[in-house]
Amino acid sequence: MNRLLINCITSLRILFGFLFLFCVLFDLNTTYLIAIFILTAISDVSDGWLSRKYNLSSDDGAKFDVICDFIFIILSTFALILIDLIPAWFLVIIILKLIEFFKTSDETLVYEKFGHFVALMFYVFPIISVLINNKSLILILAIFITICALISSLSRIHQKFY
Repeated sequence: MNRLLINCITSLRILFGFLFLFCVLFDLNTTYLIAIFILTAISDVSDGWLSRKYNLSSDDGAKFDVICDFIFIILSTFALILIDLIPAWFLVIIILKLIEFFKTSDETLVYEKFGHFVALMFYVFPIISVLINNKSLILILAIFITICALISSLSRIHQKFY
């Protein structure tokens, strides 16, 4: 097992993000979106597991993992914005949270439990939105996730500078 293979598994999330976008734009079956999401989750779990199992974890690998996660999140959210299922302002929240994450981490990425939970909410929000398919409920969920992201960001900023 080597880092190249693990990084290939990690980079699959970028491909899956574009596949998700493609499926949404060409109105393919929801089953495809669910399959893409499951494959994305499997790649996310397996690359971390493999890097720990073979003692190949690194700060650069962790950063690459976060970037690939956010690219999938951004692409899948953007796809659903294009069909007016998710509000456009939510994408700004995601991008700001990504910037804040890297700005409040030093050389080594700093994870905290609540921030990890917020990232998980960002991750599942697109597929939940597809399954719910109710703009009012999706808006309420987007507001809830935004409030959680704000709390997480304020906590990280406070820890970093105070």
